[in-house]
Amino acid sequence: MKLSIIIVNYRSWDCLENCLDRLAEESPGGDWEVIVVDNHSDDGRLEAFARQYPEVRFDEAPSNGGFGYGCNRGARLANGNLFLFLNPDVIPEPGSIEALCALKAAEPQVAILSAGQVDGKGRWRKVFDVFPNRLTWFRTTKFILRRLFPGKYPDPRKSFAGLLDCDWVSGSVFMVGRDDFTRLGGWRPDYWMYVEDTDFCLRARRAGLRVALAGDVRMMHAHGGASRQNFQISVLTRTEAAISKHVFVQLNYSGLNRVVNHLCVFLALVPKLVLLSLVDLLTLRQVKTFRTRSGVLMGLLAHYGRVLRTGNWRSRQVVLKAAPEPTS
Repeated sequence: MKLSIIIVNYRSWDCLENCLDRLAEESPGGDWEVIVVDNHSDDGRLEAFARQYPEVRFDEAPSNGGFGYGCNRGARLANGNLFLFLNPDVIPEPGSIEALCALKAAEPQVAILSAGQVDGKGRWRKVFDVFPNRLTWFRTTKFILRRLFPGKYPDPRKSFAGLLDCDWVSGSVFMVGRDDFTRLGGWRPDYWMYVEDTDFCLRARRAGLRVALAGDVRMMHAHGGASRQNFQISVLTRTEAAISKHVFVQLNYSGLNRVVNHLCVFLALVPKLVLLSLVDLLTLRQVKTFRTRSGVLMGLLAHYGRVLRTGNWRSRQVVLKAAPEPTS
């Protein structure tokens, strides 16, 4: 089998239905398999979906161990020599998956390949960027660097033609060969949500492998299928995005460089959250945006407290939710 498409789902059933319907249109009887790992949605809908899509292999994880954990489960079940990790809220345009496969075959030196993505209004989404460092953790300095050195710091929200070499590409559309996936050790389960794609690509680049964006291949990404379902989940996922930045620093830097980068992440996040939390109080907690940021601040401060007590930067979600991967 040529291609295994691996989708990690958590209560994103409407998005998943659209995605699976498009995949069925794209490959009627083709050399593909589709694997959906349900990260313990536990809402009674998995069985109905399994009946609705008998050609799709569904795997129910015993807990929600995070995106990387779900991806690794799917990879262990896959039969293809090429993996495409796809978010459930991504809808491939006609021919886009075959185009990615063809480009991957034509450019075997590219280990990780992604595609351009647009939202429902046709606006380009951020699907690649430079690796974070002491300057680029801050939006203002990154903005200035993009204006001064556009070749080194390209704008990820613009369209690009051809093959663009990148530091990292988004895990929402992430193609990698089985051999390279195994060589790099798969997705790190230390992240619960976000930044695991940056980590994966950094390990690839350090191993001398190329990471690229196929600028001529486009998919539609609704974004937020699982992460914006309600206020509580929005607060949780935004908090996890912040925590994952610290996890990235802890795993990939050492010595003084690690300390400085942790401090940069803190300074890039916390002062703004404090300010927005004060605005939340002044507006009597009636504005959802401010109330969400206030919740993120509380969650992040609680995380810092756990780090001081335990020395462990990993999310509490990873510690509590992770479970063994399937054996077959």
